[in-house]
Amino acid sequence: MEKANKVMIIDDEQTFIVPLQIGLKRMEIEVVSFTDPEEAIEYLKNNKVNVLLTDYHMEPNINGDEVIHRIREFNKDIIIYLQTGYAEKLPAEEMLEKYDIQGYIDKGEGQEKNLRLIKSALKHAQTLELVKQQEKKLDAQEYRNQFLGKFLNMLMGEIGEKSFAMAGNLMSLKELEEEISPNVREIYNKNVNNIKTSIEKLNQLIKSLELEKENITISELRDTLISLFEVTFTIKDIKLNFRNNTDNDYLIIPSDSKVLVYILVDIIEYLIKKQEKQIDIFCEKEDNSIVIKVCNEIENDELFNKIEKLAMFDEDIEIKNKYNQIKVISKCI
Repeated sequence: MEKANKVMIIDDEQTFIVPLQIGLKRMEIEVVSFTDPEEAIEYLKNNKVNVLLTDYHMEPNINGDEVIHRIREFNKDIIIYLQTGYAEKLPAEEMLEKYDIQGYIDKGEGQEKNLRLIKSALKHAQTLELVKQQEKKLDAQEYRNQFLGKFLNMLMGEIGEKSFAMAGNLMSLKELEEEISPNVREIYNKNVNNIKTSIEKLNQLIKSLELEKENITISELRDTLISLFEVTFTIKDIKLNFRNNTDNDYLIIPSDSKVLVYILVDIIEYLIKKQEKQIDIFCEKEDNSIVIKVCNEIENDELFNKIEKLAMFDEDIEIKNKYNQIKVISKCI
């Protein structure tokens, strides 16, 4: 995990920014600074920062509380400290709580104390990152357990049906203990073989769901999806057209393989319920990314929101939805 080591300073006075920036750089802490709050807000929308220091009293039109209010609309995680040069005008406690502000920095306290406070805030940010990573792992494991259970139940259902058919034939065989016709024996053997085939599918499924390695090739991804849905495709008479347009079956997709498979499985399940007759998934290479494009039309915000949350488990995966066609984008190795 990348170390939390980036600080942003927003202040309309360069005289405060410069010495603090120099002090942080000496401590090998990455710093970005802005005198224009609007530019700072736009930067934060597209860049990760661990700790924000923003002036409370800024001129002419925007104050620290308004800046923080707007930032909290899209970033709940960044650690924020208000800076003020007016000890008698400290922000109200209600405001600190409302906007989840960790505290304030008094410009009059001296740089050494403020640098110690910032260093401590970065350690706090690192701890929060670790906690978030653990929460993601727990969420992913819970999803994996549900995922496994769902498909195991599906296959166990098929095995149960085969067993029921076989039991009926066994009863027939018992009634014909002394005279077993070749025709009945053939039916019996056929059902035994069906059960064996279903059990083999179950074992293949369990193996395909292990997916413990971080990366997966395009060929392995295709085989895994076919293995997972083989029974469903057979029952529903659906064709999965998984085409590799990169001309390299062994091109490595560097995303977490479990997350990638879970995303595609949710999409395929939706399309099966929608009673599509063919599911078209194409792999293409665009610049430095592998794009997995689902060409079927998908009009379901709930599904899109779900797979977007799954994609958050892996920072190398990006989800896009254009003209109701979903793209799963992963960087190339």
